[in-house]
Amino acid sequence: MEPFIRAARVEDIARVVELLATRMNRRIARARWHRMLTHSWLAGRPDIGRLVEKDGAILGFLGMIYAERPIGGRVERIVNLTSWYLDKTLRGRGLGEGLLKAAVAGSDCTFTAITVSRNSLPIFRNHGFRNLDDSHLVWRRSGAGATGLAVARDPAAVRAALDNTQCRMLDDHAGLAVRPVLAEHAGRRCLLLFSVSRKGADVETWDVLHASDRAFLAEHGQGLAEALLPAGAAVLAADPRLVDGHAPGATPYPLPIPRLYRSRRLAPEQVDFLYNELQLLDLKLD
Repeated sequence: MEPFIRAARVEDIARVVELLATRMNRRIARARWHRMLTHSWLAGRPDIGRLVEKDGAILGFLGMIYAERPIGGRVERIVNLTSWYLDKTLRGRGLGEGLLKAAVAGSDCTFTAITVSRNSLPIFRNHGFRNLDDSHLVWRRSGAGATGLAVARDPAAVRAALDNTQCRMLDDHAGLAVRPVLAEHAGRRCLLLFSVSRKGADVETWDVLHASDRAFLAEHGQGLAEALLPAGAAVLAADPRLVDGHAPGATPYPLPIPRLYRSRRLAPEQVDFLYNELQLLDLKLD
């Protein structure tokens, strides 16, 4: 039988996990692959992605992580594309691109592709994907001391100051590598959600996943670095779309590979880093 592409269903999860854990990336534990495919962010999600099947065996996969987000006064469906793999024996026949084509065909959803390989960039471009960002901003401690910024890091204290929509974001990411911070200055508050990891030469990196007030982040990014970063090798980083306006103290750096999206409805600044593979697979941002 010739290989064919179809929607990946819940009953395919065990076989997809085996494919990804044994052929795509053995360093990611099966439990993390399983978590990616069984998240409960969207009740009644239509599928878990697209797969390639041949003679009853699953030999290719493109994951689709669905979420519905309140943005601009309406509910938007955002689909994070992840874990794109095709068995070597089937490459060069158009099946890999076919997975992407099948995933986005006829859809009005917003699609994101956060961890993209350089070789796949032209394929994404051919299917209407454009840059979310191709650089990021980095702040370091200056040693300047107090900035007048009040910062709450205790999850219970943060939660007590949030509205229902923000509490739902925290609930949806409970147990995942997301660290909430509530910052306040002169009566203005900003909820920030971070991923904290060690990168490169053991540099502690606070990556901004979400900022409820982009202008606040621009104005107080340096103050957040002073308040949150430990002494030594540490940085606070944010993609420019999450920052509105001039960001004093920030240094821009190009990304090795841009982050991509496709949308008819949303601008880049309306798309953050929540509800995607970064949390479910516990991945680091480049």
